[in-house]
Amino acid sequence: MKDMLNAGWLQTVLGTLIAWYLKFCYATTRWQSEGREEVEKVWKGNGPVVLMFWHERLHLGHASWPLGIAQPVAVLSSTSKFGDIIARVTGSFGRHTIRGSSAKKSNMSKDKRGAQAFRDMLRWIRDGKCAATTPDGPRGPARTMTDGSLKLSQMTGAQLVCLGQSTRRFAEFNTWDHMRLPLPFTRGAMVWRVLPPVPADLTPEAFEIRRKEAEDTLSEATDRSDELVGAPKGVAGGAHTGWEDRYGSEAAQETVQ
Repeated sequence: MKDMLNAGWLQTVLGTLIAWYLKFCYATTRWQSEGREEVEKVWKGNGPVVLMFWHERLHLGHASWPLGIAQPVAVLSSTSKFGDIIARVTGSFGRHTIRGSSAKKSNMSKDKRGAQAFRDMLRWIRDGKCAATTPDGPRGPARTMTDGSLKLSQMTGAQLVCLGQSTRRFAEFNTWDHMRLPLPFTRGAMVWRVLPPVPADLTPEAFEIRRKEAEDTLSEATDRSDELVGAPKGVAGGAHTGWEDRYGSEAAQETVQ
């Protein structure tokens, strides 16, 4: 399989198919928003932004940040062959890709351009743009926020935008984050929470308080998006296992409308 992914034509085909599928799902989803007024102020301000959503909702991210209204957005993608496919998907949505990821703890000597990618992100944000991040990725633990996204804000003065997204119908992978793949013809929700930039002069103790605040805010927004569409809560609320299409009964669906 790895050898097959080395083929550029296959990467192009897979990236195109994934992008088409996601666009179809987004177009057939009836979206509702909460907190959009606050994020619209961020968009109109034209200042630097760090956008955060949990890794489990990665496949919903491209539905959220509007082109032509909000700041240009960059997405971090690994240097792996799968990262090549993701970069193609990202490009099809008009997003910029910055390549790199942290080394595995078991082999810290293996360079994956993590440090360079962080510097590239800093330059991008300082130009008044947006960096989209999954602060518990790429390996977890799920819904545990690392320092990276907050450091980007601290070093650039960027506002933090927490985004919770959910769809009523989805398929779920049996992965560390129980990643959800949206299904078409459903209801969806976007819940926005805006936090101020992380001050540059925080003590380590104060930084940890801000990190926990951001972590809790992002989990609250994600759980709220599940509540709005009547979907089961994700990792923090009791994860489900396996690959399956999760529907509610029509009667149960009506109770949340």
